[in-house]
Amino acid sequence: MFMIRILKLIGYGFLVWLIPTLITSALIVFPSIAYLFDIVSALAIIISAALFSYLYFKDVHMNFIKEGIIIGITWLILSIVFDLIMIIVGVSTISLTNYAFLVAPLYVIIPVITVSYGLHLDHNKTNKLKTLENL
Repeated sequence: MFMIRILKLIGYGFLVWLIPTLITSALIVFPSIAYLFDIVSALAIIISAALFSYLYFKDVHMNFIKEGIIIGITWLILSIVFDLIMIIVGVSTISLTNYAFLVAPLYVIIPVITVSYGLHLDHNKTNKLKTLENL
């Protein structure tokens, strides 16, 4: 069970990185809408992080906040590592300086979403327990 959880954590983390990367790469092909890069990349990260947070948390039944912190930090690190690999290999032509100032800060959205999701689930579980106690 632990190994499946780790595989989901890494697999979903890869997809959280891949989907926004593919979407923003498509923007490069269409220079006429390149001015939308910041908005589209932020939205792609938000949507993919929210979707995969939902899927990940479907199998989590306790320690929601802790899990939110773990997946958020893990997905943040994975996204940066995958980007750095793309830069080092030469697939991406952005400089490390530009990456550090323009792209990497967008990934802070990921742990904000995962921790918020964990807080939400924890709050719901706490409220359900209080309701049951009052019966």
